[in-house]
Amino acid sequence: MTDQELINCFIEELQKADYIIIPEAIFDEITPEQGIMISQRFADSTLIRLPEKEIKFFEWLKVVDEEVWNDLWGGTDVEPYTVGISFLLLLIKKNGRGFPICDLLTTDNYYFTPAHMIEQESKDFIQSSRERLLNNEKLTIPQLLALEIYSDAIDIWHFAYLHKLSLDVAKEAAWELVEDNVLIHLKSAELLTNFIK
Repeated sequence: MTDQELINCFIEELQKADYIIIPEAIFDEITPEQGIMISQRFADSTLIRLPEKEIKFFEWLKVVDEEVWNDLWGGTDVEPYTVGISFLLLLIKKNGRGFPICDLLTTDNYYFTPAHMIEQESKDFIQSSRERLLNNEKLTIPQLLALEIYSDAIDIWHFAYLHKLSLDVAKEAAWELVEDNVLIHLKSAELLTNFIK
């Protein structure tokens, strides 16, 4: 799809509703360059509906952690699963991280970026984890989480969903990394502001 066809598609969708519904096939085709172009073309107040695979994730979240789901989508006039167009670049990535859960107000955040890794301790931990991976050895959940964080920002809910883990096991892995001085855990949305891309 050309840039102009994409823009026309978005304009047509905005004429139908207060937000843009992007068909899944188009979501899968949008390039990072087109994502930047679209984000710049439309106002920051423009809303888009999350892709179906991300809605499926949030329906899972509603079942396994309703408190977090309510923190994100409950008690607001905005229809659930609609977000600002500025999130488009994160949503077109094919890494399973989706819409970042990083600004929770009523519960602790579990959003981690490579900048949350404590330099020397995490370097050694990541190196040993990579060696295990290269040698086809089984990774522990903390090792897997550390590698995921090292490669790109991720929240604990997407991590658990991506790897088919319970939230308790995923959170326990995060706590273990914190206790071993590999990871810093910033729990408030205010403290995370500078780390959100």
